[in-house]
Order: sequence, then C-alpha cells, then structure tokens
Amino acid sequence: MSKTLADLLPGVAVQHVIGDLAVPIRSLVYDSRRVEPGSLFVAIRGQHSDGHQFLPQAISRGATALVVDQRHWQGPTPAGVPVVVVADSRVALAPLAAAFYDYPGRELITIGITGTKGKSTTTDLTAQLLAAAGRAVGMISTVDFQIGARRWPNDTRQSTPEAPEVQALLREMVASGCDTAVIEATSHALSPRWGRLVGCAFAVAVMLNIGHEHLDYHGSFEQYRADKAQLFALLAERAGPTWAIVNADDPNHHHFLAAAPATATRLRYGLNEPAEVQGQLIQSGPLGSVVRVSSPWGEADLTVPLPGRFNASNALAALAVALTQGIPLATAATALASVRAPRGRMVPVNAGQPFGVIVDYAHNPDSFEQIFAMLRPQVQGRMIAVFGSAGERDVAKRAIQGEIAGRMCDLLVLTDEDPRGEDREAIIAQIAAGAERAGKRAGSGYLCIPDRAQAIRAALAAARPGDLVLLLGKGHEGSIIYADYSIPWDEAGEARRALAELGYGNHAEMHNLSR
Repeated sequence: MSKTLADLLPGVAVQHVIGDLAVPIRSLVYDSRRVEPGSLFVAIRGQHSDGHQFLPQAISRGATALVVDQRHWQGPTPAGVPVVVVADSRVALAPLAAAFYDYPGRELITIGITGTKGKSTTTDLTAQLLAAAGRAVGMISTVDFQIGARRWPNDTRQSTPEAPEVQALLREMVASGCDTAVIEATSHALSPRWGRLVGCAFAVAVMLNIGHEHLDYHGSFEQYRADKAQLFALLAERAGPTWAIVNADDPNHHHFLAAAPATATRLRYGLNEPAEVQGQLIQSGPLGSVVRVSSPWGEADLTVPLPGRFNASNALAALAVALTQGIPLATAATALASVRAPRGRMVPVNAGQPFGVIVDYAHNPDSFEQIFAMLRPQVQGRMIAVFGSAGERDVAKRAIQGEIAGRMCDLLVLTDEDPRGEDREAIIAQIAAGAERAGKRAGSGYLCIPDRAQAIRAALAAARPGDLVLLLGKGHEGSIIYADYSIPWDEAGEARRALAELGYGNHAEMHNLSR
C-alpha cells in the first residue's frame, strides 16, 4: 500500500512542513525498531521513552519522512528527509493511520462498545450473535481478535490496540470479506489525549455502565465519563445512519446520549428503568438467565447461557445492536441461546476436588461487587478470593477492592497482578488496608503472598469441602508484568497444577501438568 506524505495529512493538526510532501510512504510506524525503507516514522513521547531520541536510527533504517511533536522536537532538521511538525504526534497517529489504510471503517458497519465492566464479554457476544445471524464479522477485544472464521488471542495487553494496528485489522477485515467490525473501546483509547479510534467511522456506539476505574489517568470520574462518551461523539464521522445505544439502568447514560450527534438514532435498553428494549429477568442462576424482552421489534423470551444479572444486561446490549442491524428478534434470540463466554470469564476448574474453583477477569470494584453478590448465595461453605491490583494503574481502587472482598469473602489471599515498576508489597499493603477496614486481620482474614503461583496453592490448600475459591484479575492474560521482565502465565493451568499437587485429577493429567 503506497501513499504520498500529502495523502496522509487531512485531519492532522499540522504546524508546518519541512521538505517535499510528494515523497511516497510505504508503511506507517511509531517504533523506530520497525522502520524499513519507505516508512513514515511518527515520533511519540511515551511514559518510558521518547521517540524523538530515535530519529537518527529511524533515518538510518530507511525512514523517508518524519512526524514530530512541536512540544518535544528540538531539531536539527535532517537533510533530505521531510519533517511534518504537528501539535501532538500521539493524537496525529490515528488520522494518519486511517488515511494510510484508506479509511476501512467506512466500508464496514463499525460497532464500538464501551463501559467500565462487561466490554469484552459484550463485544464477544455481539460478534457471536451477528455471525450466527449470517453477518461476516471481525472483532477487536481485550481477549481475542477475529476476522471472519479466523480467531486468535490478543497478546498485545492492550484492549484497544494503537491506531495503526486497529486500522490494519479493519483493512484486513475488508479484504477478507467482512461487512461488520465490533470493537472494544477503552477509555484510554477514546481519550482525546490518545484518540486511537478517530477515523473508524462508527455506525453504532454502545454504553454499558460507568464505575470506578482508571482515575489515575483521567484524573476524575467526570473526566473518565467524558472520555468514554467520546465514542458517541465519533458517530459524527459516519456519513450514513448511526445508532447511540445506552444502558438505561446506569444513571450516567444521559451524558452519552448528549455526546452523540443530533442525527444519531437514540436507543435505550435496560432491566430496571424504562427503555425501548426492555428486559425483565424471569429467572437467574449459576448456569444462566431467562429474560423477557419487549421492543419495537417485537417480544420474546431470551435464554442467556451465562451466569449473573450483569451478563443478562450484557446480552440485552448485544441484542439491541442486532436489532438495529435488521436481524429479526426471533433469529437473534435463537443465536443468543448458543453464545459462549470469552476466555477467562467465569471459567470453572474441576479436577475432582470437593470445592469449587473459578477463574475470572474481575479486577475493579464494580466487578468485585457483582461477582461476589452473584456467587455468595450459591456457596455452602466459605468464599476464598485470590487477587491483586495492577501496578502503575489506578491506586485509589486498591483499598476499595480490599474492602469489598473483605466484606463479602471469608478469606483473602493478596498477591501480584501486574506490579510493573511498583513495589509489589506496597501494592498488597494498600489492598490489605481496605481489607482491614472490613474487619479482616492478617493471618486469619487475609494472607499476603506476592508470588501468584504460591498464593493460588495457599488458597487451594486452605479450601474445605463446600468452599469456593475465586482466582480474580488475570483471566485470559498470558503473562505477569514486572518492572523489566514478564513471566508467562496461565491462571487456569496454574490452578490445575496446584490441584494435581494436592492429589486431585487422574495420574495422566498430573503427569502432563508436571512436564
């Protein structure tokens, strides 16, 4: 794919240009190590490094043009290499990428889903439902990428990848015959400071809920909410019909509708508050729910094969999307009855032990409240939770998580999640402070074991018949990140190994796990 530098600049806040805009561009990169002959290198100042320091390396590797940030570029101007000076190179990356890949979002029905909890599940449910109804679907989520029948793990540790990766995936979806893309849209990606999803031309925006998360980055709940609502503002990029879909049960939904352009069709769904797509929970249990739905498209009873009221709400959101896309209610209801949860969400681990073990990705206060409230009535014995909190992320939520878990569980085992560059024991101490507010005491109510493998073993060794052990916060993730290294990780696999060491499972399983 070849463009000129001039072709890529519409939508970019260019301050001035040095050199020839007619130079051909064969690739777009923001990592100097990935530069090749013909690349446009976008220099971005990040948390740990500054791309402007690597301009000479980019040129030596064959970069034919540079984009630099006026706030961080000190010069000098390299001889013979055009330089585009922009107001903010990080923000410029998305419109550059959309232009380089010829705006693939315009050739798809692009659906963006945002919220504090349930994004990955609802993104996956929506993709599954649309595919079952005959749509050719691509998906970008925390857990997996999908292009038609091909599906593979998202190993980037970014729920929403950087703009060039997003646009490249969308272009590949178009090339593979997809007509629809479902994108998990995070607050970081939507924040005007990043703007990774600019240029996706969203046809549908979905808001699930808003809770306490990422306030370290956004600064306040109000800013977090405003950044999330950018998804609805991006509907203005679309030339055709657009839909703004919100959860009427969340009191913040009005802010999202207000952010949508006047031309967008508004649609509310909900289980409690009045909504156009109105759900009524008929029954709910550990295996799933039945939801009676009334809507402008008709009425039906939905079988949702995922546990919990929150998954009934997620399913209702996916259904609302399907209805706006012309899928008959009966067809959507049939498809919904066969959906599956994404990897790492409410995964049972059973090796014949007399207590339950569940792996889940829950990692913020709202998801803790929901999962504990859902499972507590189903547990005959004690509820034991193993969890940590991510380093270099929202500090305020740590004590809140500890307090919620301390109030609703019998034993906590506090451990590493992804410490990154922070002191692992300091993170655990912050969680423990919340647990103590709930009445838990060290040694009896909670244990501090930074090594996650040992923490899991301690929790399983402590479990008695009828107990439930919850392994929270890692879910599908394939690594634990420390300051300057990471270790491979498989939460469910680690639990199976620990259970095998305790004597559960057959000998063949134990042999395979020990290899």
